[in-house]
Amino acid sequence: MTSTDNEKKVKLQQILTDGLLLQKQVKVIFASGNNNNENTIKQITTLLGQLREKSKQANELCEQLSHDHGKSLVSILNCFINWNQLVLDATTSTTPTSTEKLKEYSLPIESKLLEIRAIARSFKDASLDGRSMELLTNIYNKTNQIDKEVNILEKAVAAEKNPQRAIALFDAYLKKLDHTYQDRDRIYQLNNKDSQQQQDTGDEDIKVSTSSSKKHQQQQQEEKEKEDKDNGFMKLHADAWEIYLWLKSMPGFPRDQFILQRKNQLFKLAIYIGSLANPLISAKDKEVVSISMEAFDEALHIADITQNKEYFCAATAHKSSVVYRTLPEDERVKLFQSLVEVEQSMKPTNSEIRDLIQSIENKDPSLFPEKKEQEDKEKEEKLKNEPKN
Repeated sequence: MTSTDNEKKVKLQQILTDGLLLQKQVKVIFASGNNNNENTIKQITTLLGQLREKSKQANELCEQLSHDHGKSLVSILNCFINWNQLVLDATTSTTPTSTEKLKEYSLPIESKLLEIRAIARSFKDASLDGRSMELLTNIYNKTNQIDKEVNILEKAVAAEKNPQRAIALFDAYLKKLDHTYQDRDRIYQLNNKDSQQQQDTGDEDIKVSTSSSKKHQQQQQEEKEKEDKDNGFMKLHADAWEIYLWLKSMPGFPRDQFILQRKNQLFKLAIYIGSLANPLISAKDKEVVSISMEAFDEALHIADITQNKEYFCAATAHKSSVVYRTLPEDERVKLFQSLVEVEQSMKPTNSEIRDLIQSIENKDPSLFPEKKEQEDKEKEEKLKNEPKN
């Protein structure tokens, strides 16, 4: 390689570095939220113009050097310019740009970014891959493509798990949960999608068209129909909770500040995770109970730092409904009395505690698992003692 080529490489590197600094400025301005301000529009327009000049210079050098890796770095720079120009145009347009239109306009950029990701992996360039995923996340977030946003963030976290990416993924999970809660039909769609993914994984085993394989396939289908219908919905909660626990375990993580910014969603998530233990409670499910108690304790912590009596009463009721099943009779009596006292002193608007008190008074079978176990034993003994024909 000639000294001239070396000089060109150094110059290319400097141009690309300058480009990254200019991109950072654009991100900071857009993040400020003052995009309709005349001075802000001028700033972004100027920065995008400077980036276009950097792109042109870098592209010329890449052509002269036949630098394929450099070309991919220029390509992602162009994607950044084109996407942010789209956002700027949509923001400043006198005619509002719909999300669907923005999504349509962004399709060529999305396609190019996916190509760049493949090139980045072939070059083993984790930085380029990360920048591609960051820009894709931005596009999916802005165009309300929640599933794609979650998917790309899961890949980003799998590639490198750090607090910034984990928080972005957690917030995407919360957004997807909110979207799902709005319509029960979406829960069924989510479960069906989860079941389909499981089915797709085993497609190769089903392709043999023999009578035995068809019989096996039919048996598998029957088993799937008996499975819990909430697999996909449950997994979404579990994935979100796993990320939250990881974030909480990080040294210096601002737990309470993080909670206060997402209190409603986090409280709902904690209650859901805690309540997963309900149908599983028994002496054999200690690990499940431990996970459940941790989630309920987090819900109570949220109630404490928000000083929200409705949260406190709801968390107390849900936790007590799980704990009650595991206690001996004398401890159950004490817990029942404490529930009555909490309900009378706090008089919550929501009815969780009142409902639980009523269920205990009515001897709801779900709260007395030992009775069901005894009934099952008696049925088993009866079957054993029945005369065989």
